[in-house]
Amino acid sequence: MSKKRRHPHRKKKHPVLKVILILVVLILVAIGAIVYSMYKNVDRTFSNSYMNYPKTTQVDLKKSQPFTTLIIETGTNNSKNVAYAAVLASTNKTTKQTTFMNFPVFATLPNTKTINDIYSSEGTTGLIQSIKDLMHVSVNKVVQIDIDKMGSLIEATGGISMQNPRAFNAEGYEFKQGTINLKTADQVQAYLTQLDDADLDASITRIQNVSMALYGNVQNIVRSKKIQNINYYRDILSAFTNMAKTNVNFDEAKTIGLNYNKALMHTSKLNLHTTDEAGKEVVSQVELDSVKALFEKTLK
Repeated sequence: MSKKRRHPHRKKKHPVLKVILILVVLILVAIGAIVYSMYKNVDRTFSNSYMNYPKTTQVDLKKSQPFTTLIIETGTNNSKNVAYAAVLASTNKTTKQTTFMNFPVFATLPNTKTINDIYSSEGTTGLIQSIKDLMHVSVNKVVQIDIDKMGSLIEATGGISMQNPRAFNAEGYEFKQGTINLKTADQVQAYLTQLDDADLDASITRIQNVSMALYGNVQNIVRSKKIQNINYYRDILSAFTNMAKTNVNFDEAKTIGLNYNKALMHTSKLNLHTTDEAGKEVVSQVELDSVKALFEKTLK
């Protein structure tokens, strides 16, 4: 039986990298906000976002050791937990590089499971353990982004304008084809709704487009020379808390911002390619081993 080589991540850009950059920029915004007498608010934000993930390994960031971060985008569909994206990142101060390894979440891995299957049945803890077993590396940090709550950050940053590829209705909202404006969290939530099983690819595309538009908002905040009122930044930090959970605490965020800033600004990607076997996307052991070897080098 012939196997057709597929390159899904080259065909369709993944939203993960943009969302990761959003989080990196938000950390920089948070640190910069300290200058404007918001220290307690920023500290509280990280405290509220903090989650102690089992199966992770401690790393000494003050000694500038290379570290890994598992970033996952999750949400719900028909009351089921769904992993829309998963990336394992390595950040290395010595090489001044952060490398993102993308996992195709709906492809069957050598352990006969998909990332989405693992997350749906075993949660984040099970996913961390599976990534460790597959990659033979420690997972130091975790950033979990709740797609269902992305709208709160979009609303806090003033809403977004974007192109909608096709018209559809969801949760009482009508989204016409062409330019649309999403201003409230409820509008965003409706737009990101997966309509049915056949709508999976389209919903991932919508997540990508919304993520890119949100990234543009955050870029404008960082580049703006105009200082907004305290409540504006407080709302953004509150929305960040609502959207993301992480085991990076406030002190570690400051350390990462100071010690690894050049590494965070220089990024590269590794993609796990799939083969088509009887209509199913599969990641072969050979492909996994090849990309895994490249990833291990980024930590040296």
